[in-house]
Amino acid sequence: MKKSPLTSKVEEELDILARTVDILVAVEEEQPIGISKLSTILDIPEHKVRYSLRMLQKEGIIQPTAAGAVISSEHREFKMHLKELLKELKETMKRLQGVVDI
Repeated sequence: MKKSPLTSKVEEELDILARTVDILVAVEEEQPIGISKLSTILDIPEHKVRYSLRMLQKEGIIQPTAAGAVISSEHREFKMHLKELLKELKETMKRLQGVVDI
């Protein structure tokens, strides 16, 4: 099926969010961890790992160290926010699914 300009941005952003959360989980489990190791264990190109790490760092969720990325105390607050957001998205998706069911 052809991509729709109306939905492509949402798809792209969800892909980025999913990848970034996968990276956060890996940092939690393997910290400190560098870009190359994250790329290898998650099978994600290094440039995408670098981008997601930068976003996590900008939000204060991880901190860079000489040995690699480590989580900060802010990661719990982010995970609580993400849980609430996903709950809201689930409700929105249910509503939209009802609209498109034929």
